[in-house]
Amino acid sequence: MNIFILSSRGLSSHVSWDPVFELENILIRTCNAQLLIPSARHWRERSEKMPPLAKRIVHKVMKSTTGFYKLDSLPELSNKPNVLLIVGLSGSNLELLSTIPNWRQRFDVVIGYVFDAWDTNSYSKNVYHLDRLFVPLPEVIDELTQQFKIPVSLLPFGADVLAQGSCQVKRSIDLTSFGRIPAQYHNAFFNKFNQPGSDQIYYKSTARMGEVYPKLPYEQRQDEEDTLLLFHMLRDSKITLAFDTLYPGMRKFPYSFVTLRWFYGAATGGAIVGKRPTTPLMDELFDWEDATIELPESPQKSVELIAELLQDTKRLQSIYRRNYVESLARHDWRYRIQSMLEKVDVPLPHQLREELLELKMLHHKLVAKELAVKK
Repeated sequence: MNIFILSSRGLSSHVSWDPVFELENILIRTCNAQLLIPSARHWRERSEKMPPLAKRIVHKVMKSTTGFYKLDSLPELSNKPNVLLIVGLSGSNLELLSTIPNWRQRFDVVIGYVFDAWDTNSYSKNVYHLDRLFVPLPEVIDELTQQFKIPVSLLPFGADVLAQGSCQVKRSIDLTSFGRIPAQYHNAFFNKFNQPGSDQIYYKSTARMGEVYPKLPYEQRQDEEDTLLLFHMLRDSKITLAFDTLYPGMRKFPYSFVTLRWFYGAATGGAIVGKRPTTPLMDELFDWEDATIELPESPQKSVELIAELLQDTKRLQSIYRRNYVESLARHDWRYRIQSMLEKVDVPLPHQLREELLELKMLHHKLVAKELAVKK
């Protein structure tokens, strides 16, 4: 069996893409997958600086002739089953499949995984030819199945718990936020914890500038470094903030959505405090005690709640352990890869099976240790 990953890392460098590339890197290592990295054709890059009408004309011509992207060399296939996987932020990213001439005939199995899956109008027509589409929110599955007439399956997000997870007790950052946060809460936390004389630290990460058609290859950019730094900051944080996508002040989503920050926060152990997603999927995925802690509607009362929680060392340390243990058992990306491959009847590669076993052994070891302490 040969697994190939068609990646957008040669076309974009942005924090939104970092989790996609993180998942691709795990796939490369655990599935001995071969990475295919298209680049943009010259006129595709030039069109970004054109007026809207000219840009539309150029795109229409390119789509019907050369295509938008090119591969320096086509994948070398064998008589073994050849599997192609593409992970995208939106359905439009499936257009990248057209980079490979006769891609549907070349590969035995073609899988897509789309993060922001709800906009049916954004999908490339290539979606109709997938063997299976995976999406991270259940609310859109019926609509996508009916529209595209292909199997669509739920695949929640995850995190690299095995490599990046932690339940360490010593943590020097009191409160961390990454990504979007309602302004009233950010202001309240900043004014309380980041003033002279404060014994606490509120850290709000700032995303790097995005780059379309980056000049440097992925290995020479900050993408992976930023992911590793984010995990390190989260491992060192007592509390991580997260808010439902439907909460006022957040980016507008059509659905309540269990986004990546919930999985990252749990994997690194810190208490997740904020506004819990109202989707039923949240109750399935994060169903243990103190998996999340709800903030009051009043930002000032929220400051008081966090100040009290920071004083409750026993509760915090219990949360560190439980979040990490549950993530080891349920929310590592390797479990998602396993589910994906099993859905399309692809045997699990040896290294993936080894790392799944490592996850289970580490989980059992920690659970046994906790039981011994209780006795």
